[in-house]
Amino acid sequence: MSVRNVILVLAAILMTAGTALVARTWINNQRVPLAVAPAPAPPPKVEGTPVLVAASDLPTGTLVQDKHLRWQMWPTDAVPETYLVQPKKQDAPNPIQDVVGAVVRQGITAGEPITSGRILKPGERGFLAAVLRPGYRAMAIQVNATSGIAGLVFPGDRVDLILTHAIKRGGANRRASETVLTNVRVLAIDQTVSNQKEGARVFKNATLELTPKQAEMLAVVSEIGRISLSLRALLKDEAELASLAESDNPLSEPDPARGKTYTWDTEVSRLLWRPSNARTDTVKISRGNEVQELKFPKRK
Repeated sequence: MSVRNVILVLAAILMTAGTALVARTWINNQRVPLAVAPAPAPPPKVEGTPVLVAASDLPTGTLVQDKHLRWQMWPTDAVPETYLVQPKKQDAPNPIQDVVGAVVRQGITAGEPITSGRILKPGERGFLAAVLRPGYRAMAIQVNATSGIAGLVFPGDRVDLILTHAIKRGGANRRASETVLTNVRVLAIDQTVSNQKEGARVFKNATLELTPKQAEMLAVVSEIGRISLSLRALLKDEAELASLAESDNPLSEPDPARGKTYTWDTEVSRLLWRPSNARTDTVKISRGNEVQELKFPKRK
């Protein structure tokens, strides 16, 4: 190999080594700013205030209960005066107590704040009209400790209405009781429409939800005799379950209906005279001026 070729090879080696050194130095210089770069600043902390909101969708006419409400943090700067704020002091009045028992005037979606303009509280104008289902009427009846089941009937319960009255039958004064209406919804007890945190108490009036025709029936029934309430169980019997299964809305309560059963006084007391149910034929026999009546059992 000539001297010239040797010089060229050495020059190429030196240029390669120099290029690699320069590239390595540049890469190291680029890594340093990345390693010492400062962490990004945390976002500014937003102060929040617990606001009373709907825990689930509340359609119009819903009676508000504890399970329908919850507290949710809301930006303090965006809380208007109409929102209900959780009190900071333990002895301060709880806004939930004022909302429970109210009725929703306009539908409220889940997570939406509760405001006074969206609900109606007991005693406010239009409250009872908002509780009623469309097409129904509200009517109150007087009850006492006995007819009102010792104060164990609460708003939202279903009851049957039993009428007890005197009847003149066959020249004798009889007494009987009959179920005039069944499955009637209780709207209010006195002026209370919520059963939250309440025990049994004797009340004087019960407000019922009825159809227009049933309201007319109840007005007449109140003049005939004494009305008693008969509390229905929350669980459905076989007949009610079968009826709900065949309906278009199986989750709804069946409408109130006219009763079909009755009981005479002789069915409950063995000392009362029981009228004969035997059917007879009457034959009149005339003998001159004398007329005689003979009765014979009818043939089947």
